[in-house]
Amino acid sequence: MAVLDDSAFQSRIGKGTKISGKITFKAPAKIEGEAEGEISGDEIVIAQGAVVTARIAATRVTIAGAVSGEIIARERVEVLATARLRCTISTPSLILNEGAVFDGDCKMPREKVAA
Repeated sequence: MAVLDDSAFQSRIGKGTKISGKITFKAPAKIEGEAEGEISGDEIVIAQGAVVTARIAATRVTIAGAVSGEIIARERVEVLATARLRCTISTPSLILNEGAVFDGDCKMPREKVAA
């Protein structure tokens, strides 16, 4: 499992917070609340209970919550057992854990995706 220790996150959208628009993270980020719009960064974690409706472009994305939209990852996407996805994924590496729900399309280019 690729989830980082909570102390590794310099940016966080906490539970009870709803944000919309274009969001760019320069450091590892954890989304625990609600977000919509465009999200970009390096390491993005969508926590269990989070609800995200967005276009996500990142190096690595780990998902335990609900995501609708599009995910473009340059290295990998990990979908944990509690995740619920309705989206399109483009990544060279996809890890889909047992119990996760994924309704959408996945493209896996051989080379890293330019997000």
